[in-house]
Amino acid sequence: MASGGQSRPAPRVPFPLSGTALMAQNVAVAAESEGLGICYIGGIRNNPHAISDLLRLPEHVYPVFGMCLGYPAVDPDIKPRLAVEAILKEDVYTEDSEQVAAFDEAMHTYYGERRGGHKDSDWSRNLTPLFDSKLRAHMRDFLIERSFEMK
Repeated sequence: MASGGQSRPAPRVPFPLSGTALMAQNVAVAAESEGLGICYIGGIRNNPHAISDLLRLPEHVYPVFGMCLGYPAVDPDIKPRLAVEAILKEDVYTEDSEQVAAFDEAMHTYYGERRGGHKDSDWSRNLTPLFDSKLRAHMRDFLIERSFEMK
C-alpha cells in the first residue's frame, strides 16, 4: 500500500509508489535470502475499491500490489532474465534487438516447459497488450476518490 500522508495539497502518486516498490524489493531480497519464496500480485489493482474496503484503507492510501511470502512447496526452475547489458545503460542508450531476440527465445522455451507447452508466447508478445490499450484506466478515478491530486 502506498500512503501520501495527510497534508494538503493532496499528494501526487509517483512518490509513494516508488517508495512502496523499493520497500517491497528489499523485503523480497531479505525473504529470498532466508529461503522464502515471494510472489507479487499486481492484479490487486484490478479492483482497488474492494481491496481498499477489505483492508479498511484510509484516505490518501491505495493498494499498489500484494506480496505473498512463504516456503515453496516445489523448487521451480529459475525464470530467465533479460541480460543486464540490455537494461543497464552507461552514458548513452544502446539498441539491443539481438539480446531481446535471445531473451524472447529463452522465455518461449521457459513458458513451454513450465506450462507443459500450453503457453506459446515470449517476453515481447507478453508486453504487447501493455502498449495496445490503456490498462487499468479506472485507477485515475479511484485515486481521485482517495483524495489524490491529478493534473
